[in-house]
Amino acid sequence: MINMEHFKYANMSSNNTMTFGSGSTIQDITARLYNAGREITIGACPCVGAMGVMLGGGVGRLQGKHGLASDAIQKVRLALYNGTIVEASKTVNPDLFWAMRGAGQNFGVVIEATVETYPQTNGGAFYNADLIITGEHLDSVIDVMNSLYPVDDNLALLILYAVNATTLEPLVALNLVYSGPEEQGKRYTEKFSPFSISLNESIIPWIDLNSQSAGGAVLAKCIPGQSHNQYDSITKTVDKATFLELFDSYGSFVAEHPALVNSTVILEIFAQQAINAYPQNFSAFPHRGSVDTLVVIEMAYIDQSVTEVADSWARGWRDRLSSTEVSGYDRMIIYQNYGHGDEPITALYGYERWRHERLTALKREFDPRGQFNGYHAVPATLEGWNRTVDSGVIEPSA
Repeated sequence: MINMEHFKYANMSSNNTMTFGSGSTIQDITARLYNAGREITIGACPCVGAMGVMLGGGVGRLQGKHGLASDAIQKVRLALYNGTIVEASKTVNPDLFWAMRGAGQNFGVVIEATVETYPQTNGGAFYNADLIITGEHLDSVIDVMNSLYPVDDNLALLILYAVNATTLEPLVALNLVYSGPEEQGKRYTEKFSPFSISLNESIIPWIDLNSQSAGGAVLAKCIPGQSHNQYDSITKTVDKATFLELFDSYGSFVAEHPALVNSTVILEIFAQQAINAYPQNFSAFPHRGSVDTLVVIEMAYIDQSVTEVADSWARGWRDRLSSTEVSGYDRMIIYQNYGHGDEPITALYGYERWRHERLTALKREFDPRGQFNGYHAVPATLEGWNRTVDSGVIEPSA
């Protein structure tokens, strides 16, 4: 473990690029950008490290307008295994630069990155609607959700399966954020509101969006002291029968194991236009055209006695959602920032042989000793793309 807390900074330049250190959180860079009248795609959880998000791709509410967070990177500085400091950009170490955007944790300790930024949308004010929906109307809500694909580039939806902390009754919390005109955002809300038991509409400054939207449910995941065990999947749309069954299973499971009361299932439905505007070989991120619906199953608990049963339930549903019958894709697709670690490495980095060859060659060049194999390690040999161990970490061949 390397402590990067002294690299907690974010500085704007006269050309409206921002350079930030790897000790900065999403909220740190959001504040700096907001105060400068700028924005980029960021994740929804404010306490997460911004650099890690970008190195793995970086999905977020503004991706339909600006692409992935990693698409905005102009250069990175990192320390290699031997202490050498190198830069990677379009003109300096361009192959490494390609790999840093989507597989960037594999090659060194990233010190800082410089990113392109964009003028604030609507002066930094976003339309936000939070709705609570009971399970009896979930089928109708799923119909509305499926009618919205492909998603408007200003629209972002978060759908949370949660439980009432007192009664343990399952419920659906739907958060709708619209970065365009408020009137259009309200039209989308009107599609869901007939099925809700409560509706709260507001205009939220971008700097506060992650902490205030969804009733603060995402911010609550930043509370220290809990264990988190996460699995994810990606689906083309929302298969009604399966997601209704998942809701019932989730409610029964938490009722049987109340220590998991803070656990959630989250669907992230964000626009794709700006992501898909880039060619498939633009960066190491392999899932352009295939990140329509991200499903995050997060088990959160303090009582460690539920560890095994929580893992088994979450893993089983991840596998079910990733099946071709449910996902709508012909192979498992996993967004590596949300991945658990037991997935096939090809599901994280793509199935194309040219990707394997390029990433492995860079791994051997910049991390020949495997010093940075701790998280979703790129194999050091081409044979390694076909083998995993129980921990999910690839074991390079001798």
